[in-house]
Amino acid sequence: MSLPHALLGLINYQPSTGYELRTTFSESVQFFWNATLPQIYRTLNQMESQGWLTAKVEPQEGKPSRKVYSITDEGRNELKRWLVSKPEITPERNPLLLKVFFGRMVDAAALKGIIAGYQRFHAKLLEQYDTETVNIIQHYAETCSASADAAYWKLTLDFGQRYSKMVVEWCDHALNTISQNSKPIADKKQGS
Repeated sequence: MSLPHALLGLINYQPSTGYELRTTFSESVQFFWNATLPQIYRTLNQMESQGWLTAKVEPQEGKPSRKVYSITDEGRNELKRWLVSKPEITPERNPLLLKVFFGRMVDAAALKGIIAGYQRFHAKLLEQYDTETVNIIQHYAETCSASADAAYWKLTLDFGQRYSKMVVEWCDHALNTISQNSKPIADKKQGS
């Protein structure tokens, strides 16, 4: 996914500052795309120079001025062009699976600790999807006058929920398999 296109899509709903966009990222698309504040600001400046955005500086009393970005017709056309273009399919890189692949080379307890940590992360993410993210989608649908878009947002949430559930289940399976295969050799012979 392209950061400029993600930003165009979010700004298309409502003009925003870089900080507001970072917050929107963390509340909406974080489970499949994330960006840091410096990346967002750098990309916004590039998009403004390309003519995809305009920026309006708004003075604030007692605070630094804020720069609010709005999408241009050229930016909206670019967003639509990107939306209908064939997505680039890149091979997934998963460091956990690489560690599991070579896992026999290390102590089973260490590998199980890594997998258990990964499982806790996805279990927490799943819990967040089931509680906070559902409410956030509803909030944005109402505040951005985008209730028709909520069905599409829910599809991405559904993917995140299903993916995290699969990871949690796979981690259970992996932990059980490693436990069964990491018994001392003497124990394996006695059980035969």
